[in-house]
Amino acid sequence: MNIKGLLLFIVFFLCCNIYASYDAQETINVGIILNTSSFTTGGLEDFFISDASNKKLRLTKGTVEVLCSEEGISIKKHLLSPPVKIESSNGSIFANSKLYRGYLMIIKSENKMNIINVLPIEDYIKSVLPKEAVANWNIEALKSQAVISRTYAITNLNKHSSQGFDICSTTHCQVYDGASVEVDSCNKAVLETQCKVLSYDGKFAQTVFHANCGGHTEDPKYIWNWKDMPPYLKGVKCGYCDTAPHTKWEKTLDESFIRKKLSNNNIGKIKSIKIKGKTPTGAAKELKITHSKGEVTLNAYQFRLAVDTWYIKSHTFDFIKTDGNKFYFKGRGWGHKVGLCQWGAKGMAEKGKTYKEILAHFYPGTTIKKVVYK
Repeated sequence: MNIKGLLLFIVFFLCCNIYASYDAQETINVGIILNTSSFTTGGLEDFFISDASNKKLRLTKGTVEVLCSEEGISIKKHLLSPPVKIESSNGSIFANSKLYRGYLMIIKSENKMNIINVLPIEDYIKSVLPKEAVANWNIEALKSQAVISRTYAITNLNKHSSQGFDICSTTHCQVYDGASVEVDSCNKAVLETQCKVLSYDGKFAQTVFHANCGGHTEDPKYIWNWKDMPPYLKGVKCGYCDTAPHTKWEKTLDESFIRKKLSNNNIGKIKSIKIKGKTPTGAAKELKITHSKGEVTLNAYQFRLAVDTWYIKSHTFDFIKTDGNKFYFKGRGWGHKVGLCQWGAKGMAEKGKTYKEILAHFYPGTTIKKVVYK
């Protein structure tokens, strides 16, 4: 083999190694309306309804009300047997005034309905992106979010299997709001990273992310009781979110409010809250709460979840002070701080870093792969 041929072979090998493909299912089932007795549906074109007994309806464009009862699911006086499928001739359908790509499936749970949106994963990511990121951010930041949101979706396809769908539409999974929220910049980011996911050691990576790390991301062992702690999620220094919102935060809360939120721990009137140990990133490991009935020690992150994640934005406290019946918290960052820092990704993109460099920074040791949808 001559030099030119050898070079071509090396380039081909490297490309195949970086973008070697994995198989993944093409569609995703998203629970968009849960435990409801009624909702409205329809289309901009004629839409079609079919049920488990092979009953088929064709309705003209517009909207109709769907009702659930012990007998089944009712649409315009037609009694249907679940599961019920609703699709439109133009490939999009309404549910409670929101437009969705793909089609709807209705499943019955006792006397309530779960409405599920079935659509291609790539179309799903188009709606996730503007809800989980900011549409006017640098395209490289959006592309990094597209890759990790796609990877997260694929690796969590069975998260809500007990409820009859893959993934929900809230922050418990990823925020998803249908086709109405799509924007060109985010759609471009999805298209330019089409089918690309993050991988580690031959498997899909766990691409958790958060809003702002406050300067340093966190090791998941201080947050969750995972059986395996992926090495690519260990904390890394960020340095790109210093001037972003919520890098520093403050909050004053009444003692009675905190005590009520911690009622499951049998806590009396709170006298003090003190930081007990810190992680290598400077975040609190635990909080020792002294109260009228004694003392209790809580995981700092679990304390945040119990009190209110909008008030206590992270488990990284600069200090906690007491003033009578009020507690003053000062801290850094917003979220669990594991994985990609979204504001850090924005800062890196504005410094000229590509989405590949952003992902390599926050998930060191991972590689980009391509999925082949089945």
